[in-house]
Order: sequence, then C-alpha cells, then structure tokens
Amino acid sequence: MMSRSVMKASMTSMSLCLVICCQVLGAVATGCKSQQKVPPAIFMFGDGTLDVSNNNYLNYTDDWGEPNRANHPYYGIDFPNSEPTGRFSNGYNIADFIAMAMGLEISPPAYLSLTSPISVKDFTGVNYASEGGRIWNYSILVDDSEVTIPLLRQLDYFADTKAQMAPQLGNHQLRKLLSKSLFLISVGSKDIFHISTFTVRPRPINNTAYVSKLVTSFGASMETLYNEGARKFAVINIPPIGCAPGMRGKAVGRRSHHFGPGGCDETLNELVVEFNDGLRRLLYSLSSKLDGLRYSIGDFYGFSNGTFANPGASGT
Repeated sequence: MMSRSVMKASMTSMSLCLVICCQVLGAVATGCKSQQKVPPAIFMFGDGTLDVSNNNYLNYTDDWGEPNRANHPYYGIDFPNSEPTGRFSNGYNIADFIAMAMGLEISPPAYLSLTSPISVKDFTGVNYASEGGRIWNYSILVDDSEVTIPLLRQLDYFADTKAQMAPQLGNHQLRKLLSKSLFLISVGSKDIFHISTFTVRPRPINNTAYVSKLVTSFGASMETLYNEGARKFAVINIPPIGCAPGMRGKAVGRRSHHFGPGGCDETLNELVVEFNDGLRRLLYSLSSKLDGLRYSIGDFYGFSNGTFANPGASGT
C-alpha cells in the first residue's frame, strides 16, 4: 500500500493518468463512466518521467562519463521497502500510475533490465524510457554531455522486441496485439533545454524554427511506430520546465512570472508552449491521414501550472 505522503504527492500525476486512459481507450480506468477491455500491452518511450531503471544499465564512457542514475538514496524513499529502483522520483512514477490505471501492478519492465529473451506468456509490454532521453538522436545545437537512450534508439529497441515476439505469435496475431496496445510517449524537455541555451546570446538564433523542426522529428518517430503496427497513442506534453527549481534560480535577471516565492524562466516556458501547440496540431494532422490512429494528449503543462497556482487543490 502506498504511504500517505506518496498518495498526496502523486494526486496530480494520477489525475493526468486518468485523463490519458479515458481519452485513449474510451474508458478503462477507475473514474470513467464505462469499462472496456484493457490493452494487451503497454509500450513506453521517452525520458525520466517514465524511466523505471533503464539508466541503471548504461555504462560509463570516456567521452560523456557516468549516466544519470536513480539507484541510490534518497530516490525511492516512498517506494515499497524504501528501495531506490532507478525511478527519478520518491516512489512510483507516471509510468507506474498509468500501468496501475490499466489494471497492471506496476510499469512494464525496463528493456535493458531483461536478462532473457522476451516471452509472450504473461507479457504486459516493455518500457524503453531513459532519463535524459531526447527526440533528436544528438543535439544539433550544443554538444551533449549525457549518457542516455535517445528516442530513435528506443525505436530500435522496440523493433528488436517485435522481432522476438513474431516467431511466438505469428505476424497476424502480432499485428492484432500491437493495434490494440497502448503506446505511451513523454519526451522533449531535454531538446527544449538545448534550444533555450541560444536565447542568451547577443544575437539569438531563430528558436521558433528549431522548435518546428523538433515537432517534425517527433512526428517522424510516431509514423515509424505506426508503420510498425502502433495505433493507439498516449502522448504527454512537456511541463513548464522553466519552473523547475534549478531554472527558478537562473531566472533572476531575466523575464519571469512568479508563482509564490521565486520565479520561473518565462523564456524557456514560451518555447515549451510553442512545442506543445505544435504537438497538438501534429497529432491532429497524423490522425487525419493515418487510418486507425487514435491519440490522447496528457496536459502535463496545464496540470503543473494548476498545481503551482493552487497547491492545496491537488493535495500538496
């Protein structure tokens, strides 16, 4: 059972999860008006919001050093047995809450944690997300200094998963399973951070053009998944990362909007809003041209701003 502190801290995340579940699959989670079958599997892609230990298995490199890992205290302090599992949270993360809303006990396993070939028996899906994961395979703006699994490599890992499942199910049954499965994606914050570094230059580059290219790249990844058999997508947009604790301190001297003590980096949040608006238009366009594609957007940005403005309403 979750501790009271975990339950209070996660109310906003759980609300976000319920919205995603209800919109994508019609009604599969507690709180929806009706019930339908839960998806046969959940495949998760993205960054640290969904990572459930993939970064634990990444190795040190001479060029980039150690990856960011969450396998040490005080990560996991509110997880059962206070165990640091590789989740970048006190306890369960969004991946877990969505899985729970779908009827699972916890997120599907991290891809890199699998020590034996994938078996379709009792299969619930795979989680490919990695802290620091980004849409672009490398940053076209600045040198990257993190060991992570970018989205394109996560798609390669999914292709490997599919190849392992095909001999067990046959192509027809595999296509059927994938078409009914949920594909959850939460990524883009890292890319926006990179783009934002150029706003402080005396003559900044056209950040709008880069955000547009980023949205286009995200769309290409979605089309890759669609061509591999995905039909049901749940996409979580980027939260107001300009309000992250580290960014509030850097906002001093720049335009900022205050939510109580401290201020947010409004310039960074404007890029986030631009991406989120482009994401909404992209998904509408893809659903119009790709037969059978269904999607939901989890408004992480809106939920976060609501929590900042009125913490008591979400139990925090």
